[in-house]
Amino acid sequence: MPGGSSLSQNYKVAQSSLFTQANDFQTQGWDSSSTPGTNLSVQFNSSDVGLSSAAGFPRGSEQITYSRQAGNALPSSPGATETISKTFYWPYNGPPSTFSGSLVVFVNSMQGVSDIALTTFIANGAIEMPLSNQTINSNLVGTRVVPAEDSNDPSVRLFFGSSTIDPAVVAFSGSGNYTYGFRIVIPDKILPNNVNVNISFNNLNLSMKGTSWGLLGTDQNGRDIFTQLAWGTRVSLIVGLVASFLGVVIGLVVGLLAGFLGKVVDEVLMRFTDMVLVLPGLPLLIVLAALLGPSIWNIIIILGFLGWAGFARVIRSQVLSLRERTFIEASKAAGSGTGHIIIRHIFPNVLGLTYVSLALAVPTAIVSEASLAFLGLADPNVISWGQMLNAVENSAAITSWWWVLPPGLSIAVLSLSFVLLGYALDELLNPRLRMRR
Repeated sequence: MPGGSSLSQNYKVAQSSLFTQANDFQTQGWDSSSTPGTNLSVQFNSSDVGLSSAAGFPRGSEQITYSRQAGNALPSSPGATETISKTFYWPYNGPPSTFSGSLVVFVNSMQGVSDIALTTFIANGAIEMPLSNQTINSNLVGTRVVPAEDSNDPSVRLFFGSSTIDPAVVAFSGSGNYTYGFRIVIPDKILPNNVNVNISFNNLNLSMKGTSWGLLGTDQNGRDIFTQLAWGTRVSLIVGLVASFLGVVIGLVVGLLAGFLGKVVDEVLMRFTDMVLVLPGLPLLIVLAALLGPSIWNIIIILGFLGWAGFARVIRSQVLSLRERTFIEASKAAGSGTGHIIIRHIFPNVLGLTYVSLALAVPTAIVSEASLAFLGLADPNVISWGQMLNAVENSAAITSWWWVLPPGLSIAVLSLSFVLLGYALDELLNPRLRMRR
């Protein structure tokens, strides 16, 4: 890694921290283990309105339930225990700069017990380091419990021995397998009572902020933003130039044939052109991109085949004027065919207009691709400026200016550059504008 082997990048134990589907707990790699001989269970509940409304999450959560009838044998000391954890591989030799755990617990019911112990921890092999230790009593029934798990929190530092000790350095001594999770212990020491406990939990994750970042920092997955910006330049240029070239070629062919041949050919081609012109641009792009699939080449083809109609009408109007010139009449009188006249006489006279239109069409293609990528319809395997803005929107990082402004300004600057290039070519290639100067 650039800068030394002890540097680290941003890392998340799980890409998503919420449990909104029945299989989220398993697919995200979390494990559960209970005290032997108890009926502790963990299951998904899609209608847990209490936790969802209180925490502002989508409906759904995992629930821990435990019940025991009065007079039954007690579990072994310290009580009925449920541990939720996930083992992950930390690939860096150096520790993160900080780490922050997330967990929201909602106490639905506590019958027959006076308190429940809630502990969050990070384990390195057999060594377990607590991050928080809370006691949940009956006063917290119907409320949210959010443990403090930030390495900058003074209470977390005290668990590691001193307020001056950096927990990130202690918890992550080097590359290897680590375990993060929490444990609930139900003492269950009162025999005469029935015991019924129901606890929901959600937003379970551990995030580590790395010590390595580029000129523009890193995104939520630890990827360098400047590298994405540089790579996205290539993708945006490819999309803009290829899609514009494809649209100009189609428009040039349609305009030349419609303007020179006229009659039925002109009517058919122009009515088809009018039909393409009146189609709503962005909605049609969204539908076609969704149908054809999220491929960058599908996006280029769609943009090319939808961007020719306006240019075709411009070329047609120019050809209608050129075909009445005396040199065209002379060429016909000399026996030249239609193809010869179009290629040798008409096309060279509209070539300057083609260059200008090509330069002016590039910004439209770039902005269209960025719009589709921002809406999540572009190729997810290709990094582009629109894809970067889509990642900003998905991670709710709109206030991270170093992530938002670079791709947005790049789209604006590159589009403006091609617009100015188009105006410059127009002045160079248009005789009337040259005469004015």
